[in-house]
Amino acid sequence: MVSKLVVIIILVAAIVNSITCRQVTISNVIPRRDTDGNIMDAHDGNVFLHEGLYYYYGASYGLCKEPPGPSGCTVWHTGGCGFQLNHNVSLYTSTDLSEWKFRGYVFQMSSMKTQGIMFGPRVLPNPKTKKWVMWFNFLPATGTGVSQSQCAVAISDGPEGPFQLVTEKVTTLAWENTGDLNLFQDDNGDAYIIYNSHIDGSIYKPDHLMSVEKLSNDYLSSLGMKFNSGFFGQTFVEGGAMFKHNGTYSAVFGQCCCYCAEGASTTVYTSLSPLGPFETRNNLGNEGHAQLYNVLQFKTTTTDGYGYLWQGNKWQSSPDGDKGHDFTYWSPLSFDWDGNVKYMNYTANFTIDVIPDFH
Repeated sequence: MVSKLVVIIILVAAIVNSITCRQVTISNVIPRRDTDGNIMDAHDGNVFLHEGLYYYYGASYGLCKEPPGPSGCTVWHTGGCGFQLNHNVSLYTSTDLSEWKFRGYVFQMSSMKTQGIMFGPRVLPNPKTKKWVMWFNFLPATGTGVSQSQCAVAISDGPEGPFQLVTEKVTTLAWENTGDLNLFQDDNGDAYIIYNSHIDGSIYKPDHLMSVEKLSNDYLSSLGMKFNSGFFGQTFVEGGAMFKHNGTYSAVFGQCCCYCAEGASTTVYTSLSPLGPFETRNNLGNEGHAQLYNVLQFKTTTTDGYGYLWQGNKWQSSPDGDKGHDFTYWSPLSFDWDGNVKYMNYTANFTIDVIPDFH
């Protein structure tokens, strides 16, 4: 009787899995388009699974023409392509990571008290306050380069916004002159920011150093130096992301690469705590010639139920020269028997099993 019951349970599970699981093929050689057929203008952002939908928040760069050559930073000034004042936050949603519906601009830079340039919006839902919180890197138009770079925070009652500005300069962070940032939410709802900062002191040169810091319970500020990992890993780095796999926390980031076509190799650092200490693991290579902006956790058919996608920007790759049409490069992450992330070989396209998360 027991054996028959086990067989029945296995069969039912297989049937349910066959119904809900979708095999999705993702391409890195054709532009990603939304359901209206438009090329997706979403960069530097994050993707978050919530109640059956993947929410993809990204900076929209618009239709300015990229400067020629291997770097989009050859014209580094306010108003240059990639440094304009209209970098709004786009939102796309999907049930399976292949078909994306454009939901509009959930935050517009025209709502800022001070004009400036926005980079790298990241959004998390707060299970305690029931609010959705957005952090982004903000460079005031009146600033003098990275010395004025700061973090700003906006908030919304729901995932589709509109997000309203809370503060245009977070003052609780352990380090000032912040650069790239990303957010990570642990299983218990605690959230963390991984960010680089531009340290001017000679002890730290070269600068652009990475650290992790815990956010306050409402996610609107951080807990500062007492809850900061301290700097770890290489120097002159940016494009950080965090994820958790089998109880191990991984921080991933690579060398600075200002809108460069070459991309940047990324190194993995792991710890048993989100605040470290972090140990250097392995380098994932740069065969996709992209710059990391996010690591996406998605529901799939693996033993632990989750898969991971490395996501990066392929700067200077736009088929029509418009900055907003630059490609993004996605690659599935795989792990060895010791839990280390394996080297990432180039993939033009790949197929993954995606299970919609219906609540």
